Amino acid sequence: MKILIIEDEYLIAEGVSLTLQSAGHEVTGIADDLSTAVALAGREKPDMAFVDIKLANGSSGLDVARELKMMGIPCVFATGNPPNKAQAGGLGLGYIAKPFSPRVLVQTAAFVSALLSPCAPAATAPNGFVRLQ
Repeated sequence: MKILIIEDEYLIAEGVSLTLQSAGHEVTGIADDLSTAVALAGREKPDMAFVDIKLANGSSGLDVARELKMMGIPCVFATGNPPNKAQAGGLGLGYIAKPFSPRVLVQTAAFVSALLSPCAPAATAPNGFVRLQ
């Protein structure tokens, strides 16, 4: 699966990227703010994105998720500031709270992949993933 990472903390972004690549996913890029995220998403056409809530340059992950939704790209928030359903307003599939383990990250990517596949059997959300929809 092609995955975009939107995270302003470099070490976290690199760790997420390496973990996802080790699990066989293609990381299409890392963005740390709204404008970079939208540009990368438009150019790379990822299947999904992991999005932090608080980003660089005053950007909000909620704004990023809104833009990605309009582009047809589902997202999962990966954040230390989990949104509630009212805040997220249907913008993300759910969230995983920091600090999360590599296992939870990989299982969440697999879960989203199953959700997006019309032929996949019903998937069960992994422990650590909270649905928002």
